[in-house]
Amino acid sequence: MLTMTSVRRWLLTAAAAAAVAALMTVSAGAEPTKITFLHVNDVYEISPKNGIGGLAELMALLRAERAKSANSVTTFGGDLISPSVMSGLTKGKQMIDLMNTLGVGVAVPGNHEFDFGPEVAAQRIAESKFPWLGTNVLGRNGKPTAGLKDMLTMKIGDVTVGFFGILTPDTDTLSSPGKDIEFADVVETADKTVKKLRAAGADIIVALTHLEIDQDRELAASVGGIDLILGGHDHDPITFYEGGVLIHKSGYDAHYLGAIDLTIERKEQGGKKLVSVVPAWRMISTAGVAPDPEVKKLVDRYNAALDSELAAVIGKAGVVLDLRQASLRSGESNFGDLVAEAMRAAVGAEVALVNGGAIVGDRTYDAGAQLTRKDVLAALPYSNVTILLELTGADLLAALENGVSKVEEKAGRFPQVAGMAFVYDPKEPAGSRIVDVKVAGEPLEEDRLYRLATNDFVAAGGDGYETMKNGEALIDTSAGTLVTTTLMNYIAAKKTLSPQVDGRIRRK
Repeated sequence: MLTMTSVRRWLLTAAAAAAVAALMTVSAGAEPTKITFLHVNDVYEISPKNGIGGLAELMALLRAERAKSANSVTTFGGDLISPSVMSGLTKGKQMIDLMNTLGVGVAVPGNHEFDFGPEVAAQRIAESKFPWLGTNVLGRNGKPTAGLKDMLTMKIGDVTVGFFGILTPDTDTLSSPGKDIEFADVVETADKTVKKLRAAGADIIVALTHLEIDQDRELAASVGGIDLILGGHDHDPITFYEGGVLIHKSGYDAHYLGAIDLTIERKEQGGKKLVSVVPAWRMISTAGVAPDPEVKKLVDRYNAALDSELAAVIGKAGVVLDLRQASLRSGESNFGDLVAEAMRAAVGAEVALVNGGAIVGDRTYDAGAQLTRKDVLAALPYSNVTILLELTGADLLAALENGVSKVEEKAGRFPQVAGMAFVYDPKEPAGSRIVDVKVAGEPLEEDRLYRLATNDFVAAGGDGYETMKNGEALIDTSAGTLVTTTLMNYIAAKKTLSPQVDGRIRRK
């Protein structure tokens, strides 16, 4: 027979049991999970340079770190298929093959993914065994294009991780994405996507970005709900802790592997899901690391094929050839003269202009040095096309003003020219620095049309050359040849190269 006392005792016992069960549930939910993100970005070379880097060496580090962590994912922060000597020939095919072998889990594109145009970018993305996220890289239909995805959720251990990818809108001028791709606002896109990922059940959110560090910091400060930003674009190894959000970049060319450990604890209180994230991070150098044998075989095979193809000598230097960045980006360089003259001759132009940043290597060739195809590709790695424009003298003048507008920063837009000469005054404000311009010895006529040889990057407004877009294409990208081919043909015809600095560019 139940009495009031026994009923009271039973109710208290049941309540205590329920409380214990609830506490046990909270305790089980609170068991922390550690996830390790293994990150690299801006990888152009497959072999070590000066004892550091290399994808076989990177693979050795990846194997070791994966063995330490039950829950890991390998991420890539953009810039892969260009530029390099090898990619100038293969259009980056070897990079996708190697990243597939390394076991990349998810990537964001960099601006250099579009160096060979949107079609090649789409082809390389299709060849990848991992997804590429381009949340703000939109086609005409307003959706991610070229095979890119807008977002991704991934179950790692018992945690649902949401990923999205943001590419710098500067890609429009830094590379060649084409007229059908646009880049949506960084912060607005991120904010909308974070909300979508939370609605899809993401416990934590990771932004893969290819932005300048100041933009990453702004993203962390402006958009709530991001737990980790894994970036690229800057070539320095960087880690910031910005408003509770870790921002990490691993340098470039696999000099470092970033290992970011997130300890994630989840609880439910009052019907609300609470997640705490505690980060720790390491930078692990590839210097002195023994290469992974399997990946080294693949790297060696690609290098052997490249060496065989590029070894042919096509000419020799009759004088010291100057490819130093300081020369190309602030004044006249005899190698800059050489490239501009080759482009002008190839298309029968009156004048030629090439951005100094298109010529790389930062070196000299001694008089008597033999030049091979490999040397040309090393100097001109971007696979730009030589084209012919017809544009007004006023637009040409504006182009030159743009070219010298950031000379104090040694910007890559500085012009190397042929068929014309100019004087500039760096003390004047940008936009008013050109003092004098002559074409074939005669003063520039602003209302006259000139036939200009340039590369497709500059012609499309790259490096700030917006007025080039006013010109009419007489030889466009579909009819033009690679600048590398233009220069190879020029060198082969000349045999001996003896370009002289002749005062065509003078600093007041």
